Amino acid sequence: MVTCVRFCLDEDKLVTGSSDNTLRIWNRTTGAMEVLRGHTDYVWDVDVSRDGKMIVSGSGDKTARIWNVELGEMMQALDHKDWVVSVQFSPNSNGVVSGSRDGTVRVWSVETGELAFEPIECHGQTVFCVCYSPSGDRIASGASSVQIWDALTGSGIVSIRNSEVESLAWTADGTHVIGGRQSEVTIWNLHTGEQLRMWKAHADEWIKLSLSPSGNHLATSPWDDNTALVFDISTGEQIAAILKHIERECPRNCLLFIRAVHCNRMR
Repeated sequence: MVTCVRFCLDEDKLVTGSSDNTLRIWNRTTGAMEVLRGHTDYVWDVDVSRDGKMIVSGSGDKTARIWNVELGEMMQALDHKDWVVSVQFSPNSNGVVSGSRDGTVRVWSVETGELAFEPIECHGQTVFCVCYSPSGDRIASGASSVQIWDALTGSGIVSIRNSEVESLAWTADGTHVIGGRQSEVTIWNLHTGEQLRMWKAHADEWIKLSLSPSGNHLATSPWDDNTALVFDISTGEQIAAILKHIERECPRNCLLFIRAVHCNRMR
């Protein structure tokens, strides 16, 4: 099962993470493939640094790992106390943020592999998503609520009530954050915490999302469905036909993860 995918800087290559515990770097033009081994459990998330020189991965083995793309070697292993389900490089590629089922957000130095400050506690809830603001000065996390943190100190800036999400994306100007919730997409103003817009995207499913480079279009996909949708974020109008994948049985470990997620929410 391919669990995550990201394009490299030049877009000729892309990186995938899988239930076989590996990362793979693919050349989409030639079909060539390189395998990165080191994780001992599912790879749940990957990101590629802006300079294209590094990859970071998060795994069920309770680590995030930073890799040198050119050498194909691991540079740093970053420890959590439970599954690492979300990772991202800072815009300047000097830092990494990770979110975990241990209820923490952690910010790391790429150079040393050390924590930049003490772990940020998110009320004991699984942190499903973490992402830097476009300027790199703030971090958004999604757990039982959406929270915004100072990326240099870990201090809390904004906490939005009734905002549990599965995934997050910043708008290009850094003034709004978009969240994928249960069957809904919601946009919040980060100056006030006000909900600006909300629309129904999928039927009673937790939603993953991705914002286009232009910031005008949003792609969404649910956990237990085989469809993807594309929306205009200014109106919430669906602008693309439903994109269908072949429906296949979810592997046992994937089902266990989904159950663990929902049990955590119930607690």
